[in-house]
Amino acid sequence: MSHSTTIEVALPFDDAQQQRSAAILGMWIFLATEILFFGGLFVGYAVYRYEYFEAFREGSHEMSVVGGGLMTAVLLIGSLLVAISDHAIEEASADIDQRKLRRRLGGYLGATTLLGVAFLSMEFYEYYELIHKGLFPGPGFDASSFPASVRDTQTIQMYFTLFFCMTGLHALHMVIGISLVGGMAVLLSRSEHPQRYANLLTGIGLYWHFVDVIWIFLYPLFYLVR
Repeated sequence: MSHSTTIEVALPFDDAQQQRSAAILGMWIFLATEILFFGGLFVGYAVYRYEYFEAFREGSHEMSVVGGGLMTAVLLIGSLLVAISDHAIEEASADIDQRKLRRRLGGYLGATTLLGVAFLSMEFYEYYELIHKGLFPGPGFDASSFPASVRDTQTIQMYFTLFFCMTGLHALHMVIGISLVGGMAVLLSRSEHPQRYANLLTGIGLYWHFVDVIWIFLYPLFYLVR
């Protein structure tokens, strides 16, 4: 790292590189626990999809493949901007124009924040449409629009129960990610030496990429079952 002299090394570490390695390892350990958390839901999905495949296929017809694809594209663009930001701060030399660097980082991360908000807006609108159609799991669930073979509410509801639970949990992680990236955008745009926060940006970037990867699995599971 060319700007290691600008990073404050905490007492337990010998140098900036060791500190960075420890920070990244800590984030990977945290993400491993998150994978275990989502893993149980994915196993549940696999079991019920095997048991009620036709119901899952019919339920997926209520999802907009184009809308889900657009949401996926929005997240991937956001991940690209985060990666560009991380690369920019890593490659920045100590004598670089700090004002220019601040503008670049603030712009990239600010755009990522807006893309995250756009994603949530599209997702919540989809929730609204499903609820309006009576497809929210519960006593008011309306299965009348489905073929008789899957009209049993206990089978068709399972698809939408998993959909709202898994995408809702993902949305919660998105809210956290948006808050972190947005806060980072403000912090870096105001910092006299943005390079000091390279490790923090890398950790937040890994979290953002993780949330994106989860959605990349959710999209085909719920939108492309058909």
